[in-house]
Amino acid sequence: MKTNRLPPFTLALAVSVGTALGQHQTTALDEPHVGGTIPYTVDIQEISLAPAAQPSLHSVAAAEWNGEWVLLAGRTNGLHGMTGMNAFDPLYENREVWVINPATHQSWHKSLETSAASGLSQDQVDSLSCVNSQFHQDGETLVIVGGYGYKRSVADHRTYDTLSAIDLPGLVGWVKQAAGTETSLASDHIKQTADAYFQVTGGSLEKIGDEYQLVFGQNYNGRYRPNFNGVYTRQVRRFTMTLDASGQPVIPAGSKVPTGPADAYRRRDLNVVPIVERVGPGLFEEKVVALSGVFTPDNGVWTVPVLIEAGGVVSMDDPLAPASLQQAFQIYHCAKASLFDRVTGESHILLFGGITVLERDLATGTFIRDDQAPFTNQCSLVVRRADGSFTQHWLPTRFPLITSNDLEIRFGANAEFFPAENLKQIARKVLDLSELDEPTVIGHIHGGLVADAGNGGNTGSSGRVFQVTLVPTAASAPPLRISEDATELSWDVGVGGDVFLLEDSGTLESWDELATGLTSSPFTLGSPLARRHFFRLRSSTPVSP
Repeated sequence: MKTNRLPPFTLALAVSVGTALGQHQTTALDEPHVGGTIPYTVDIQEISLAPAAQPSLHSVAAAEWNGEWVLLAGRTNGLHGMTGMNAFDPLYENREVWVINPATHQSWHKSLETSAASGLSQDQVDSLSCVNSQFHQDGETLVIVGGYGYKRSVADHRTYDTLSAIDLPGLVGWVKQAAGTETSLASDHIKQTADAYFQVTGGSLEKIGDEYQLVFGQNYNGRYRPNFNGVYTRQVRRFTMTLDASGQPVIPAGSKVPTGPADAYRRRDLNVVPIVERVGPGLFEEKVVALSGVFTPDNGVWTVPVLIEAGGVVSMDDPLAPASLQQAFQIYHCAKASLFDRVTGESHILLFGGITVLERDLATGTFIRDDQAPFTNQCSLVVRRADGSFTQHWLPTRFPLITSNDLEIRFGANAEFFPAENLKQIARKVLDLSELDEPTVIGHIHGGLVADAGNGGNTGSSGRVFQVTLVPTAASAPPLRISEDATELSWDVGVGGDVFLLEDSGTLESWDELATGLTSSPFTLGSPLARRHFFRLRSSTPVSP
C-alpha cells in the first residue's frame, strides 16, 4: 500500500467499489443554476492555527463552547475499506477529545481510553469512538446518539444504541487540565443511557422546540461489506430529554413517538439542516430540511428534499412534478452553513465540497454526470423560497487549490462547519443573513475526508482549517424619510434591492421588525407616535436563476 504523507493530512490508497450507482430517485437530475442573482459571494481560504496542533479527523461529533471547538469520535484514516478488518479498522477510531481555540491558536487533547482520569468503561469508550453518530448541541449539553464502530466486548462491529449527554464546560475543563492534576473524571461529565430507539448511524439529530428529531439513518451490525444493507429506519424518531441532578439523561417513554416509516425516507449520510420559516414580524418557526442522501433500493441517490416540521410532520414534494428540486449536485454529507434572509423570507443553505453526481466542467461550463459519485471541491447554494419551493445554484466558490504529488486534493466530505461565535443566530446554527451588511467571516470548516482524485485515488482525513467569508454584493438600502406629521415613512424604491424590511427601536439597543416583504413605498405608521422612535430600512434581492 502506498502512503503519501503531507501534513496536516494523510493520504492512503482507497478501496473502490468500482461500479456505478444504480437507479436514482428521479430519472431527471437538475443542473444547478449558474449565474443569476445571489446577493453575496462566498470566499474560502485556508488559515493556520499554528502553533496549535490539529487533529486529522472526519465524521466526528462536534460542538462549540465559549468560542472553542470540541471534537470527539470519528476516524483518523480515509475512506473505509469494504472487506475484513480493513472495513472500519478499529485502529483508526478516534478515542481522544480535542478542544481547539481558533482565536488564541491553542489546542488541548486527552484520551478517553488511556487517561488515568477517564473513569469510563471499555464499552463506553467504544461508543464514544464511533463513526457517523448523530449529535446536537443544546446549550451546555452535547447529545450524541448511536454511531457505528468496533465493540471490543463482542469482538465485532455494531451500531450503538447509546445516548450520551455530555456536560461541555466540565469536559472542556477536564481536557485542559494537565495529566495527573485533574479534579474530576471524564465520566463525571459524560452520562449515558441505552435504548434500541437510538440504535442508528448515518442519520442526523436536530431539535424543533423541545423535541429532538432523530432523522433517518440505518442500523448496521457486523463488519461492513459490499452489497449488504443495514435496516434503514425510514422515519424520524422523536423524543424529549431532560437531565436529572447528576446530569443523567431522562427520556420519558411517552415522548418516543416515531413517524410512520416511508420508503422515500430510506436515507443515510445526507445533509440535514436546521432552517426557519417566517410566521409573522419577528416570529419564526423552526424546521429541518433533509437534502439528498444515499441509497435508494436500487443503490442510487435520493434527489428530492424532505421537510420536517414540529409535531412529526414530514413531507416531500412530488418527485415527478416539474417544479420539484431533483438534486444531484453535492449529494453526500459535507460541511454546510444555514442562513435566513429576514427581508425576502428565504432560507440559504451553503454546501461546501463533498461528494457529487453532477460536477461542472470549468473549461466548457457544462455539467458532467458521474454515477460513481466523485469527490468535489465545488460548492453550491440551496434556497428554500418563502413559498416553500427549492432551487439549487452553483457557486464560483471552491476550496483553494492544494496538491499532493501534483494531484488536486478535494475537501468537504464529512467535515464540520463551526459558525463564528459572535454572529446573530435566529435559531440554533441558523445565521441572520440580514445582519451581514459588510464582508464577514461567518465560520470555519474543520476536518473531513480528503481525496486526490474524484474516484479511485488516495483518501485520508484532514486536519486543515478553512475560513469562510461572506461578501454582500447588493447596494445599501436607500435613506428613509419621515413625513412632517410623523405618520408615514418613504424611500426610493429601486435603490438597494427589490424587497424591504422596516425595523423600529426606542433605544437603538435592540430592534423589532415593523413590516416585512415590502415592495413599495410609502409605509403608513398611522397616528402620530406617542414616544420617540428610531427606524431603519433593510433591503435585499431574492435569489433568482
